Amino acid sequence: MPDANSQSSSTPKQRGTSIDPLDRLRSLRVRPDRARDLQSDMAAQLKVLRKVSRTESALIDAWNTAAPDELTRHCKPLGLKAGRLEISVPDAAQKFQADRWLRSGGLAELSALAKVPLRGVQLHVGANTAHR
Repeated sequence: MPDANSQSSSTPKQRGTSIDPLDRLRSLRVRPDRARDLQSDMAAQLKVLRKVSRTESALIDAWNTAAPDELTRHCKPLGLKAGRLEISVPDAAQKFQADRWLRSGGLAELSALAKVPLRGVQLHVGANTAHR
């Protein structure tokens, strides 16, 4: 025989839910994982670095192949930044020669040889121009 204190239907506490609003909010709270695996992040960064390295190596090889000997002796490609090839030139005369060669089809030739789309070239005057 059922007891007077027992209930035939289940109460919210018995179903696993709480009537207390704070308990309900706590159950909905999303907590970040404490131990995060960095392997996937590092693999993605390594992939990006390899791509940049291949691109810059291809551009340097294309520069050494396509550019006139006078320019390759004096001018040094520094790298690629935002789609622009950065080149160090020792003085204004070499900058003028490099600019003339690049505008007369050298830029298109470099882009075709390296198989890299180039937005342009930035020439830095100064023999000790550091990369970035």
